Amino acid sequence: MNGANVMPEAGRAAGMRTWRVGSLSMGITLMLMGTALAVSLWQDIGSYEVLTWVAPIVFIMLGAELLLYLKFSGSDRAIVRYDWISVFFVGVIGTVSLGLALLMSTGLFDELKRELNMTQRTAYVDSAAATVPPAVTKIVVQSMSGVEVDEADAREVKLFGQIRYWSDKKLERPDDGLMRTHVAGATMYVMIGAVDRRDGGFAAETVDPQLTLIVPKGVETVQRGF
Repeated sequence: MNGANVMPEAGRAAGMRTWRVGSLSMGITLMLMGTALAVSLWQDIGSYEVLTWVAPIVFIMLGAELLLYLKFSGSDRAIVRYDWISVFFVGVIGTVSLGLALLMSTGLFDELKRELNMTQRTAYVDSAAATVPPAVTKIVVQSMSGVEVDEADAREVKLFGQIRYWSDKKLERPDDGLMRTHVAGATMYVMIGAVDRRDGGFAAETVDPQLTLIVPKGVETVQRGF
């Protein structure tokens, strides 16, 4: 009689399926991450931009598995168990993806990436010479920062030098944008501007101009600061 009872139990156990909640989500998560990395290599986009789509899909799949668990938990032909390792890693990956999406939506991710790309650079300035009219007897130099003034025999003003700066982007040579001249009667005004820089963010840009202005010898020169 005992043998008769054992056979049906063994046959029923052989026909039952084991459902492990989390295994399917983990497999799909790994496939999505591999696809994101492959797409980032083929296309001109960052892998982190593609990975932001992983979080919603992962949570949808994990939620679907939980619904299937509720469906099969009362079935006599299925054994439902949790794959806790897969559930843990899926949760971690999903949380990281959500955090990355939050940083990107608020702009903090771009600030962090910009700070990592900050580099000390050097730009050279060699502006075109401006002729000083014969009637000019006085030159007024107005500059945002200190400028060395030297004299030369030529009757012209010329700005040159170098600018050391700390930025994440390369600065175009501001040769024609730094110096402006204006003649009023016997006075020439030479206005020297500053390089655009960004003060906000985690890492502010710094600019250290080292410029020299050549003026005609024998002409009165006055320096003014803003």
